Amino acid sequence: MSAVVRFHHPGPPSVLVLEDEDVPLPGPGEVRFRARAIGVNFVDTAFRDGSFNSPLPAAGGVEAAGVIDAVGPGVSDHAVGDRVGYFFAPGSYAELRNVPAEVLIRLPDDIAFDDAAAIMTKGLTAWVAIRHLHPVEPGEAVLVQGATGGVGSLTARWADALGAHVVGTGSAAKLGVLNGSGVSGVDSRDPGLSDRLRRLVPGGFDVVCEFVGRGTFPASVTALRDGGEIVMIGAASGRPEVDRDTLAGRRIRLSSGSTAQLVRGSLLASASAEVFDAHRRGVFGTLRLSRYPLADAARAHEDIATRNRDGLLLLIP
Repeated sequence: MSAVVRFHHPGPPSVLVLEDEDVPLPGPGEVRFRARAIGVNFVDTAFRDGSFNSPLPAAGGVEAAGVIDAVGPGVSDHAVGDRVGYFFAPGSYAELRNVPAEVLIRLPDDIAFDDAAAIMTKGLTAWVAIRHLHPVEPGEAVLVQGATGGVGSLTARWADALGAHVVGTGSAAKLGVLNGSGVSGVDSRDPGLSDRLRRLVPGGFDVVCEFVGRGTFPASVTALRDGGEIVMIGAASGRPEVDRDTLAGRRIRLSSGSTAQLVRGSLLASASAEVFDAHRRGVFGTLRLSRYPLADAARAHEDIATRNRDGLLLLIP
């Protein structure tokens, strides 16, 4: 029997319940995966609360790191015992499960399971923002709205390591996550946020990585130079109202894309290799990990909702 955390109907964190299930041998093109660490992401709460219309009942989560427990017919490039992970295969809140072999990412021996589960989805999302949608160049001025969040902090630190002048906004209480980097932290709730950002970079930012949405988008537009670019990756405070005419008049480009849709096939291997290399070189700083037993998935979701968390969240089977 294997433990799994499911929800049978959308709702608050309390709808997450621990159950037992028998996991059969993998089918064609699948492997049976045994989780060692499971990443917890903001998107997990959107599946749980019904923001995404997914079939029910469903297991929570989208990413995990672990080992292959069994190999199904037709799988020739993976073997039992291989260290692997995946970053977007819904249903990760499980001790044991079958997953398509095509979604797997090989884990380097020097990358711990906990670290891999903490940074795969977040790191690949950061990669999409500053290596794919807008490849950051040395000397560029980069604004990261939501730089104290899991994805935002990795993005801000990585952009800094690429030689950009980076300003990151976020909760004043959490700006400490940027300590030790070259990122300048600014309180996102400052009533004079737009003016302060313009003072920091008088000519305007070259690019804004927008992870907050409605709450910060007006300041993002104001802080950006004419001809700059806004990269929209998520909208924690809701989708912003976008005045397309204003953006067009200032020649501002608006880019966006889903990490799950963009990072696939051969790109998955190369992008994940860049993420692991950045972590290996210390680009992301020392990862602060908050570990919860798998059975406490509801508590992890409550801590996301109340912002009562410190670092990147993991479930440990």
